[in-house]
Formats: sequence, structure tokens, C-alpha cells
Amino acid sequence: MRIGSVLLSLLLLGGCGQVRTVPVSGERHGPEAPLPRFGTPRHFDADLLRFRLSGIQRGAAKPRLPVVPPPRQIDCRQRKCVALTFDDGPAEYTGHVLDLLAAHHARATFFLLGQMITNETQDFVRRMAAEGHEIGNHSWDHASLPGLSSDALRRELDRTQEAVRKASGVTMRLMRPPYGATNKAVDNETKQTGLAQILWAVDTLDWLNRNPKVITQRSAAAKPGDIVLMHDIHPTTVQALPRLLDELDRKGFTYVTVSELLGGTTPGKKYTNR
Repeated sequence: MRIGSVLLSLLLLGGCGQVRTVPVSGERHGPEAPLPRFGTPRHFDADLLRFRLSGIQRGAAKPRLPVVPPPRQIDCRQRKCVALTFDDGPAEYTGHVLDLLAAHHARATFFLLGQMITNETQDFVRRMAAEGHEIGNHSWDHASLPGLSSDALRRELDRTQEAVRKASGVTMRLMRPPYGATNKAVDNETKQTGLAQILWAVDTLDWLNRNPKVITQRSAAAKPGDIVLMHDIHPTTVQALPRLLDELDRKGFTYVTVSELLGGTTPGKKYTNR
């Protein structure tokens, strides 16, 4: 589809081709890393641009709930699959993460905190669902679940289930216990709630070592069948993502959701990889 000269002029005047920068945490005078709005310099995504354009047209239909793509048929026994996961959002940088994933035709799994779903961030949740990403429960406010009473534990999960359902229409089937902390009480509650517990095989420690190069190296060390833990609330993780995706592309990985990777889950059971 060719973009007309008038529309292209409007795009340029409106700044649609601009690149936002996010400073590296801890750097006082270092260079800033660019975060393109429509993918990476190597992976410009015209379909994503058209998606944005259709959404800003006056009078464009804006359904209350997104249309979720049909399930994909991916056999991770035959392909090199990896499940990238992002915790603690939705937040300021979630949109950039979604842009970069779209540019690489990559699907991921987002484990959301219920209290982070607000009027300002609920569109990110809708977009996750519409673009085929999986959404998981990460509790309401990142409490350590084993230390809670049964009623408090149930509220942590139920309030987040309702927040995601209200924003996107999605009923979550996965959860990730904050800090990876779980016990028999959490096992029993998640079993009753219909949620499988998703841990990880590769911990990037991006919350501790906020260095894009280190995050990229740790993530790129993933093996077929691994679940990789990251957080979309840190700018350094967003800066690492283009290089990480390029490296995993080079290795021939297919990016899948956790459910696609595992081929089905059992409520209450814990998973770290395929």
C-alpha cells in the first residue's frame, strides 16, 4: 500500500517519524538510546504504521474490547521456541516494548500488576490482546503471596483478574508469583482460581543490573524451550530489546507465548520451561 504525498506530509509534520530517547539509568552524560515508534531501523513495520494511522483518523471506530487473534498452530517440538516474558506493567515504556515486538513479528507474555491498570495504561492491555500477546496475573500490588492470609491471597488474584477482564475482555489462565515466591497455599489457591504458576529458566536480573549490554547477553543465552524473565518498567530493558531480538533472530528462534511454548497448562502447577 503506497502512502500518498499529502498523508506523508502530514505524518512528517505531525512527528510520526520522530524517535524518542530514553536515558540509560545511572549515566549522567552518556549517549541516549533511540526508541523508534514503528520498529527498529532494520525492521521498520509498515503494517504497524497503518495500524496507528487507522486509529488516529477522526471518526475511526474504537471498539470497547479488542478482537483477539485466533490461536496459532506452532509445534515447539519441531521449532526453536523461546517465550519472552515481561513483568510489573503496564507502564510508561510498555508501548515501546510492543512496538519493538511488532517489528519482529514476535509474541510475548506480559504478567501485569492490577494496580498498574489505569485509565492511562488500559489501552496497552487492549493492544496486548489485539496483537496476540498473552496476559498473565502478577498479583494486585506485588505482594509476597506466601505471607498472606487466604482471603488476602484471593483478593490479590481476583482483583487483578477483574481489572484485566474489564480492560480487555481476557480471562487470564496464567500467573507469576511476585519474587517467584510460592508455597502450598499458593498452589491450592491458584488451582482453585484456574491459574498455572509460571516461573522462568532465564533470569536477566534487569531490575538489578540495569545495563543493556548485560541484559542482552543474558537473554540471548536462552535455549530452545526457555522462559525468559524481563521487566518492561525499566528503560534499560527497552534499550536492550532491539539487540536482543536481532540476536535471537540470527539464531533462528520463534517467539511464542508461554501457553504456545508449553502446549497447555494445569492450574496450580509450576512451570519454568518446556
